[in-house]
Order: sequence, then C-alpha cells, then structure tokens
Amino acid sequence: MFLCVLCQEEYSILKNHCIVCEKIKRIINVYSKEKVLEILDRVCLRKSEKLQDYKIKDIKKEIEKDEKEIEKVEKDVEKEKEIEKQPVGDSTYLQPNNTLNKDYIKELKDKIKNY
Repeated sequence: MFLCVLCQEEYSILKNHCIVCEKIKRIINVYSKEKVLEILDRVCLRKSEKLQDYKIKDIKKEIEKDEKEIEKVEKDVEKEKEIEKQPVGDSTYLQPNNTLNKDYIKELKDKIKNY
C-alpha cells in the first residue's frame, strides 16, 4: 500500500493515485494542465483587487445600514418631541429620555464620519 502521489492522504494498492486524484489526472489529460491551472487560479484564488472591491462593498453596506438606523432614531426623536408637545394629564408619565437618543444619534454620526 502506498500513499497517493497527489493528495498524500489516501492509500492506493495498485496505482499511484487514489480514486479522486485519478479523476483529476484524467481531467488534466483531457484539457491540459495549463488550462486546468488557469481555471483553478480564476475560480479558487482571489486577487488583491477583487478583495479590495469586496471590502469596499462591505463598508458601503455598513454605512447604509448605519444611515438607516440614524434616520429611524431621528424619526423616533421627532415623534417623542411631538408627544411631549401634546398636553395630556400627567406629563411626568409621558416624558421620554431624549438625552439617550441624542447621544445615540451623535455616536452613529461619528461612526459614519469615520468611514
């Protein structure tokens, strides 16, 4: 019993290659090793330019998500201000904590500026 010459993981008794590697070898024989290598490079390996594009897309998605959160918080603050303006029975019961929302808005705006 010998280890497969290509993968060096599986044992083969009669051949140099295991079943899977034998299939890979046949594909190389049909298409040429240069063509198979080109396909592997194109499909399996990412170039630094593509990685940079993926990073930019991810950052843009995060910024858009943060902007939506800010808009939502600003709308909530506006609704709370409208509720405060309305005279209703016990005013201490209806008073929201606006300082928390303002701090949260400032924090999100700072995050967007940093991107």
